[in-house]
Amino acid sequence: MKNITPRKRFPTFAVIVLVIGIIWLLGEMGMITIDIPWIPVIVIIIALGWIVNSFR
Repeated sequence: MKNITPRKRFPTFAVIVLVIGIIWLLGEMGMITIDIPWIPVIVIIIALGWIVNSFR
């Protein structure tokens, strides 16, 4: 009998949160100019999706 290991999924939500966090940090540090006041809303929506997805 073969021992099948489950395939690991790519951490999409983690990568999205990381990229948004880096953009937000660089904007706060003044290294880049971003005029997106709704970045915190995006982070909240992504986090909620992550939580809901963990219960599936």
